[in-house]
Amino acid sequence: MLNDRLKQYVIDQTLELSPEFIKENSEVVPLLFQVLLLNDVDVRVEKISDLFLNFVNHITPYDVALVYIWSPGDAWFCRGLQGEIPEEIEKGDIFTSTIRDAARPLLVTDINETRLESNEIPIHFSSMIGLPIYKDTKVIGCLELFRKGGPEFTLNDLILIKHLLLSSENILQQVIAPDIDYDGALDVRMDVPQRHILLDVLHQYEELSKRMSFPLTVAIIEIEDRNKFGLYRHIPEGVRTLKMLARRIQEGLRCYDKVLRYEELSFFVILPGCSSQDAITALHNATLNLGADLANNMTMGIATLPDEAQDAKGLINIAHQALSHAKKKGLHMAKYSQTGAIKHTNLSLELRMRKILQSGPHVNTLNELLDLFRIQCHADEISIRYEAPGTPVHWQGIDLGFISHEGLPDDILDWITTYLSPAWAVSLGVDTDIRNWYLGILSTASILSDLRAGYPMGYSIKVADQMYSLAKEMGKGDIQATNWANSSLVANIGYLGIPTAIFTKGEMTPFDKKKIHAHTLITSRMLKASAVLDLDEDILMYHHENIDGSGYPRGLKRDEIPDGARAMRIVDAFNAMTSPRLYRFQMDTKDALRELCAMSGKTLDPDIASMYVDVIGF
Repeated sequence: MLNDRLKQYVIDQTLELSPEFIKENSEVVPLLFQVLLLNDVDVRVEKISDLFLNFVNHITPYDVALVYIWSPGDAWFCRGLQGEIPEEIEKGDIFTSTIRDAARPLLVTDINETRLESNEIPIHFSSMIGLPIYKDTKVIGCLELFRKGGPEFTLNDLILIKHLLLSSENILQQVIAPDIDYDGALDVRMDVPQRHILLDVLHQYEELSKRMSFPLTVAIIEIEDRNKFGLYRHIPEGVRTLKMLARRIQEGLRCYDKVLRYEELSFFVILPGCSSQDAITALHNATLNLGADLANNMTMGIATLPDEAQDAKGLINIAHQALSHAKKKGLHMAKYSQTGAIKHTNLSLELRMRKILQSGPHVNTLNELLDLFRIQCHADEISIRYEAPGTPVHWQGIDLGFISHEGLPDDILDWITTYLSPAWAVSLGVDTDIRNWYLGILSTASILSDLRAGYPMGYSIKVADQMYSLAKEMGKGDIQATNWANSSLVANIGYLGIPTAIFTKGEMTPFDKKKIHAHTLITSRMLKASAVLDLDEDILMYHHENIDGSGYPRGLKRDEIPDGARAMRIVDAFNAMTSPRLYRFQMDTKDALRELCAMSGKTLDPDIASMYVDVIGF
C-alpha cells in the first residue's frame, strides 16, 4: 500500500535527456555513456556493486547509497553506512516500499517537509532520491541515495541517475543474478543467443547516438581459418584464443569502443562517434597490432548510422551485407556503400536535411533538397536546370530557370515551385534578403515533412497561418506573431528523421510511438543553425505537451508549458483531426470542434482554445 505521506514525492513526469539538458550537463552526460564499459571490467561479481556505486558518486555525489533487489532473490548492498547501521535495514525502509508499490522514482528535497517520524527513516539525512530498477518491464529492485547536508537533490539528479540505470543494465544483471554462467572476458551469456545480447547493447548506443547527434559505426570481423582457431563450443583452446583476440583488438581501439563475441568465429565492434572512414582507419590499425598473419586472416564488413541505416537491426543487417561483399571480392574490409546495394530510400533524411539547413544560399543546396523529394516521391528525376526542357520557374516577374522532373505528381511540383522560388532568387543574387532564403528552404522542407508523415500537402503552412492569427488574437505584436508562425511552420520537420514505414503501419507498437514522439527532439537538433529566423525553441520542443502532464517529450503541466507551445498544441490538434491521414479518415469540422471543446481544460489550455475558436470563425 502506497504511503500517503510520500505520494506527493513520487515523480510521474517523463525523465528524458532533452538537448537543453545535455547542453547544461555536458560535463556529466558523457559518463552515462562510459558506464557501458563496466561490462568489460575484469572484477569479481561481489565487487561490481562497489564499482557501480562509485560511478554513481561521480555523476551525483551522495553520502549513503542503498541498493535493494527483491527478484529473483532478496539481496541488498550499501555504501557510506559507518557506525549507524540500523537493525532490519536489509529488509528495506519506507522509501523502498513506496518505490516498490508506485514503480516510479521518488524525490524528497527536504526530509523535514515529509512529517515522517525519526523511527520511520533508515538514517539521518536531509534529502534523498530513489529509483526503481527494471528487468525488462518488471520492477525487481530500487536504488536509494541520501545526502546528510549541503545542496539538496534536484530533478536533474534524478534524470541523470535514471539514465545511468538504463545504461548499466548489463552490469546490474551480474549483480542481480551472479549464478548465471557468463563468459566474463567478453560479456557473452552462454545460455542466450549472442545476437540477442548484441541487439540489447546496440539499442543503447543507438539511443545515445540519436540523442547526442553523433554517428555510430559498427563492424563484423570474421576469422577465415577455422582449422587454426577451432570451434567455440568444442575446443577449449580455441575459446581461449578467441578471448585473447578480442582483448587485443579492444586494446588497439579507444576506451569507449566495444568488442563483442558475435558468432563462432566472428566479433562485433561498436565505434560510437566514428564515421565509416574513421572506423576503417581505426580497425586497420587495431588489427595490424595483431600481426600480419592474424590480420590477413580477418575479413570485415562496416556500416554506419544514420548514413546507411535507421535503427540497430538495420545496422546489423547491412554490416552483414558489407561483410559478404568483402568475402566475395577478396577484400580485407568493405563499407556498405561499396556493395552497390545501397538504396536511397534507406537513408536517414535527418542528416541530409541538417546539412541543407546549415548550407548558405547556393543552387547546389536546392538540388540537394529536391533530391530528398525525389526519394520521398519515388520520382526518377527532380533537378534545377537553366535550359529547357523543364517547368519554367518565375519569381516576381523574373525568370529563374527550369525544374526538370520525371515521375513527380503535378500537384507536388506546384507546391515546390511556389515555395522554393524565393530561396532560388536569393541563391542567384536576384534577392538580397537572406531571410527569404531560409523561409523558402523551410517552407519547402515543411511540405516534404508533411508528405513523410502522411499529412496533406500544405498542412504545416496552414497551421503557420492560423498560428499567426491566434498570436494576434492573444495580443502579441507582429514580430512575435511572425516568430510563432515561422516556428509552427517547421515544428514537424523532425518527421524526416523517422522511417516512412512507421507512418504507413495500420497499428503502431509502443516502440513505434516512442520513435514518433522523438520528432520534437529531432526538430530541435535540425534547426539549431537557423538563427537568422530566431525560431521559438519552446514551440519546436513542447508543442505536444498537455496541460494535464500527459504529453511529451517532458510531461510538462499547465504554466510549465510556454504560451507558444500551448497555442501550437491547439492549432495542431484541430487541424490534425480535420485532415485525412494514411491510417484514418478526416473528422467532420463540427465533430472536430466538439472534440476540441471536450479536450479544453483537460489536455488543452481552455482560454487559448476559446480564442482559437474565434479565430477560425465558429
